[in-house]
Amino acid sequence: MDPSSPPPPATPGVIPVLDEPIRRPAEIVASGNWVFVDDETMLTVAHGRAEGIDDVILLVGDAAGWRVVGAVLDGRAPWLGPEPAMVVVIGSDARVGQDQLRHRADSVHVLTALPSLGRGAILGFPRDSWVETPYGEMKLNAVMAGRGPEAVADEMRDHFGIPVEGYVVTGFQGFEELMWELGPLPIDIPIPIPTQKYWEGWPAGPQELSPQRVLEFARTRKKIPNGDFTRSLHQGIIVLAVLRLLQEGSIDDAGALVATLTRHAWTDLEVDRLFQLAAAAYLLDPDDIANEVVPGRLGRVDGASVVFLSPEADELVADLADDGLLSER
Repeated sequence: MDPSSPPPPATPGVIPVLDEPIRRPAEIVASGNWVFVDDETMLTVAHGRAEGIDDVILLVGDAAGWRVVGAVLDGRAPWLGPEPAMVVVIGSDARVGQDQLRHRADSVHVLTALPSLGRGAILGFPRDSWVETPYGEMKLNAVMAGRGPEAVADEMRDHFGIPVEGYVVTGFQGFEELMWELGPLPIDIPIPIPTQKYWEGWPAGPQELSPQRVLEFARTRKKIPNGDFTRSLHQGIIVLAVLRLLQEGSIDDAGALVATLTRHAWTDLEVDRLFQLAAAAYLLDPDDIANEVVPGRLGRVDGASVVFLSPEADELVADLADDGLLSER
């Protein structure tokens, strides 16, 4: 930055990155159109280019003016907000016409990101996990029912000790519509999956799935080894496949990604943070993101099928909560 000028409006933490001593380009130009995420808020990715340097700045504009919320500078690790980022991602079991945010959770994953390292993790929780809550013992998928996704985020923090920043929720329709905007999904399915009651199965191996088939794959838990545990693992595989699909584009698409997500999902994250996390999606290495599911055993409570999490689950959760990464196993 020019030391003779006052610093620009910016998210706390980004100014030291912009003020580092590496010679910076003198001119910053917007690389594309502003993307509106609501009536007042605009996002854009700006580039500063000179003599082989390509600096990237994330800008948010609203009624208060514009501000810098992130930076990816040549010769420095990216700064896209506090690390590790930790968010609980929930798939609602609600059908069309039902309250998407007050129904059971059909899937629960904690996603983490450390863009400065290009790393992250995905940790899935079987939906029938039997957990202690402020409302009594119950299945994890019942925590959201009647209480909302805030209760699931609180469960992650207070019971599991994972300091998630917030939540992202979508339903069956929202997920399929999201996938329609992203396009057909190239994915490598690890095992053959038999035909289910309502849809065809899949062979093992690389293939391309339509949005409807992605949703069907995400929902499949019968006639496969380890049932819901494997389904949760497959949902993590979908996340990694989406990440690879996004990376066919560039960080310039981060604003459009935020707009797409907010059309088809609900979140309590502020737009600045969403923009940072969207940009991170283009910097993480999918091959360096662990995809795990907490282990447990099947059991019954009052005749209902549940999953009792094992002591190994505690170790896995503690490993993730420590630094946002999962050790090799």
